[in-house]
Amino acid sequence: MLSATLSVVLLGSPVISSGADEAPITTEHWAGHQVTFGTREVPVLGTLETRLDTYVIARVRRQGGTIQIDQRACKVDYGDVGGVKVYVDANALPDSRIVFEQVEGTPHYSMSGTVNWGEEDIDEDGNPGMRVYVDAPICAGNLHVTNKTTTSARAFSDDGGPLFGEVTISVRQRILGAEGRCLAAMSEDSYERSKGSFRYTKIKANETCKSLLDAGWPVKAK
Repeated sequence: MLSATLSVVLLGSPVISSGADEAPITTEHWAGHQVTFGTREVPVLGTLETRLDTYVIARVRRQGGTIQIDQRACKVDYGDVGGVKVYVDANALPDSRIVFEQVEGTPHYSMSGTVNWGEEDIDEDGNPGMRVYVDAPICAGNLHVTNKTTTSARAFSDDGGPLFGEVTISVRQRILGAEGRCLAAMSEDSYERSKGSFRYTKIKANETCKSLLDAGWPVKAK
């Protein structure tokens, strides 16, 4: 069966405040790369490894032990799994907010959260859910899916610089619709758990997704 798992981090968290008695807020701009690996059952071929690379730009606000990252996806690249390739329009993904809190008594930060969307038209294409294009040897076309993503991450910072660390993601996805009988028959709801790493680097405030992609992405997760 075919499945197209959307494990892009889309988290909502409280906004940093700037009360008179609180620590000052500093603002930076970052570019980030996250790579995650999971497994998926593919008919005939068995259990295959999946890979997802996500590239983002972000406006970052630091206040005390809190780091708030408001980011936008520039590119989402799914690895080929058993001859099946999945495409998502990064421009259609909503912006996301991630908030890391420093763990008391340690040098690292942590975050966790869950976000999901159901049948609402998240990408405003006139269909419920999010549109995902699937290119497979047997059949191809658009799927419309719901998504529930749970994310937990641990991050470090060298001398107060941009964060890097490890992430664990679980994604539950339900198929709302499919183009054509073939794709409808071959598609199914899915659950996938993946692990990986992420890394950010500082960029200029006027950098855009296009300028960074054209020049070669400035950071790579290890």
